[in-house]
Amino acid sequence: MPGISQKRFHSTIKGPAAEALDVLSADSKAVLDVWTSAIRDIGLRPADIFPEGKLDFASLADALRASTWTTFRRGLEQLAEKLARKRIGIDRALAALNRLFEICLSCLVKHRANRATMMLALARLHSMMELMLIGGFAGQSVSGKPTLLEASLIEAESRVHGASAYVTKIYERERRRLSHDLHDEIGHDLIMIKLYLEMISLDLRRPNPPQIEPRLNEAIALVSHSIDAVRRLVLDLGPAVFDELGFLPAVKSYAAQFSSRTKINVTVQEGYLPDNLPLTHQIALYRLLQGALSNVLKHAHANNVRISLGSMKDSVLIMVVEDDGVGFDPAVRRGRRSFGLTAMRERVQVLGGRIHIESRRAEAPGAKHGTRIEVDLPLPGREEKSA
Repeated sequence: MPGISQKRFHSTIKGPAAEALDVLSADSKAVLDVWTSAIRDIGLRPADIFPEGKLDFASLADALRASTWTTFRRGLEQLAEKLARKRIGIDRALAALNRLFEICLSCLVKHRANRATMMLALARLHSMMELMLIGGFAGQSVSGKPTLLEASLIEAESRVHGASAYVTKIYERERRRLSHDLHDEIGHDLIMIKLYLEMISLDLRRPNPPQIEPRLNEAIALVSHSIDAVRRLVLDLGPAVFDELGFLPAVKSYAAQFSSRTKINVTVQEGYLPDNLPLTHQIALYRLLQGALSNVLKHAHANNVRISLGSMKDSVLIMVVEDDGVGFDPAVRRGRRSFGLTAMRERVQVLGGRIHIESRRAEAPGAKHGTRIEVDLPLPGREEKSA
């Protein structure tokens, strides 16, 4: 029977697996720090899986040695209940556990490269845990509470509604910004041009008209300013210039315009980009670039920005924006709920991508500092074409 087989499997591996956890106990804090950073991109924290977010391998080893098959199974059932209550889908839960296992395995290789039995036992323990969680995901009821499948469906529906609300919010914000720019810059310039032309017209009607050249020069300067403002607005809108310039030239043009306006040196490094990029991906990367450069101007006090664009195996579109600014503390920024960074994450998540943000503060002279933003967007249908 499957239950007897699993019971024997548990009794066979728990000893060497606990030994592996004992070895890992010396690196509990380091593993927790790396894992915390790794699962942040999928919206999880250690506390979502472990009590109080603590990762104590020594205690886990003792608990595993003392466990019976019944207590071990019950512990995983309680974890399934916890995931269901928090509406955490099985995809994210398994992704977090897989990442933890990879980090642990790297530590074991470093400390006990010659103990293959111990590593194999930990790998089997990990596989058993995954299979039992997947069983809960497949629809096994947990104490009358929502199953992991139901939690995943609820979470997916919530994401759809969130994406719809996000798109609406973005459109309204862009419309307001465009309206303000048209009114404050171009509208003001047009009023002044009209005023100068009326003054010139009145001067020309006089018997001895005064010098009109200064007013003509002022009017011409205002026209030039309006033309520059229109060009900037067109670049800000993005999609309108894709048809005329193409995605990559549009990015370069925007970077050049930003550099000219702010005196911040911006370079664009281009790698291989597939033909016929989806317009949704082009718009997303363009908006993300705008947001990143806006943050550089407002907060980073940087002198240089490097933008890298490329793809991996025709299946993932990658953009990296790096600056040499003052940097920031990501933990503090998350606590403040930064709207700019939140908007970036939402835009990427809508397309099923990931965004990773690293920042080092300028604390010591000569030390490396600045912020690095990497965006990975999967290209739909590329795997099928290459298969």
